Amino acid sequence: MRSGAEGAALWVLLGARHGDNQQLLAIADALGVPYRTVRLRFNGLAGLPPVLLGASRFAWRTDDETALAPPWPRAVLAAGRKSVSAARWIRRQSGGRTRLIHVNRPWAPLAWFDLVVTTPQYAVPQRPNVLINRMPFLLPPADDDLPLPASLVPETGAMPRPWTLAMVGGDSRPFVLDDDTAVRFAQAAGAEVRAHGGSAWVLGSPRTPASAMATIERTLDVPCRIVRWGQGDNPYAALRRTADRFVVTTDSVSMLTEALLSGRPVRPVELPVRPDWRWRLATTWRDAAARSPGSLVGRGFGLFQDLGLLSSLRDLGLQRRALEAAGVFDGTGRAPELARREREVTRARIAALLDSPPQD
Repeated sequence: MRSGAEGAALWVLLGARHGDNQQLLAIADALGVPYRTVRLRFNGLAGLPPVLLGASRFAWRTDDETALAPPWPRAVLAAGRKSVSAARWIRRQSGGRTRLIHVNRPWAPLAWFDLVVTTPQYAVPQRPNVLINRMPFLLPPADDDLPLPASLVPETGAMPRPWTLAMVGGDSRPFVLDDDTAVRFAQAAGAEVRAHGGSAWVLGSPRTPASAMATIERTLDVPCRIVRWGQGDNPYAALRRTADRFVVTTDSVSMLTEALLSGRPVRPVELPVRPDWRWRLATTWRDAAARSPGSLVGRGFGLFQDLGLLSSLRDLGLQRRALEAAGVFDGTGRAPELARREREVTRARIAALLDSPPQD
């Protein structure tokens, strides 16, 4: 129930990341309350830890300054590190009465927030105000049929059913899509086609290296159509509804989740890790802290993580293992129901905050 009118109970802070914005809007729509969107623009200072920026406007602006005025909202919904100072500034203007709900990882003291909604990949510690879901808050595809772009319809004659949709991501620190992994991905897609028949649609993304797509094209030895990002019409929305099975790189949890929400079989392909010194330090420290949480090492890790000084902890292995433990890759189509339950828990937790008396 989007509303640009004054008095909206919820403000949604939109940033530069499409995936984050997609989640925020899906959550806001699910709540069924009037909400206002505020698009933030960040400068170079936004890369500083939130503990240094405080509840300030040093790192951000908005296109519509008139939106930043009373009445202040009952809650602010935001995502990522860069929006933390904006959310806290709004809370300060409200006299501390606005509640803060954050998605993914804030890289700031968790006590600043009334609720943090996250997934295992971010390794956010369990706290009373932290909700760890196995999948991001995304909606399943609509039931209505969506035709392929007209430019691709003539090619379907050479693309026998069933269709395997192979979705290729790319480098996402510390994970890399090198040529060896591109070969492995092509082999996985080819194996699905040989086992189940049909053909493969291979879709690249903005982060997919051109060399990786070329390697995949050379390696695939089954009927296929390669669709490079930005070259012609994108059939993803239609294929997401009509594909019979999926092969997906695991560098994008949103892309993996969208495949799982189809309810059809999904084969994940992991990207190798090429860690830098920061990632090595953070993960080694995290593992040591997990073994001895009460030790000086464990307490120090928790302090640095709370302060937002550890920003290299994204671990897709944690994400994959959580999904595997939930059985979403076993081909039985249980992911949509799991996601539905998690969305309902998330909606209920946020609704309770909106309905509770304002903070003094």
